[in-house]
Amino acid sequence: MTLLSLYKQNRYFFVGYFILFIIALYILIFYSKADGFILMNPYHSNFLNQFFIPYTLAGDGFFIIALAVVLFFIKKRYLSLMIVSSYLLSGIIVQVLKFFISEARPAYFLANTNYPYFIENVTLHNYHSFPSGHSASAFALAAVLSFSVKNKNYSILFLLLAALVGYSRIYLGQHFMDDVLPGSFFGIISAIICWMYFGKFFMKILKMNSTQSNLERIK
Repeated sequence: MTLLSLYKQNRYFFVGYFILFIIALYILIFYSKADGFILMNPYHSNFLNQFFIPYTLAGDGFFIIALAVVLFFIKKRYLSLMIVSSYLLSGIIVQVLKFFISEARPAYFLANTNYPYFIENVTLHNYHSFPSGHSASAFALAAVLSFSVKNKNYSILFLLLAALVGYSRIYLGQHFMDDVLPGSFFGIISAIICWMYFGKFFMKILKMNSTQSNLERIK
């Protein structure tokens, strides 16, 4: 499979991501880090707090691996391995960058401001903000699911759910847009690499052919 053929098969997903990318890039270009963060947090409520605190876990490694295990045991083994491999690859990229880049997180960066929406009892780290690991994991998962689904209309749903995870990181005061956008990019790149280059290897270890792997796709 070539990158062009992958794009043609998943045009909705890639065009949708491009639109989100441009919107985020506009914020990065025309607003400072602090101003962009405040712009993305115009309103907080108890309802939104109670929604985003658990929802952000959709980008957590425990959720990704748990989903992959469930898919493996319901005979979606090829998809399961794709999810795990894209998660691991994106995680390696994120952790290497975090090791070398020690960017301050919002709680530390905005410590001397009057920003009012940091949430009590939500862990707020000080450093290693770049890039957002949750965003990378969520977008890697969204990309793999989008590549797998037969009805490509669902790819927009997967993309929006991943974007909501990315926004949750900003809403909860864990990351800036400067962290979320690169994280999403690394996640999608990881999914593309795994989908294009690991497929034959996974089919071999699962003793499957291309027809059988296609039958595992989500309806």
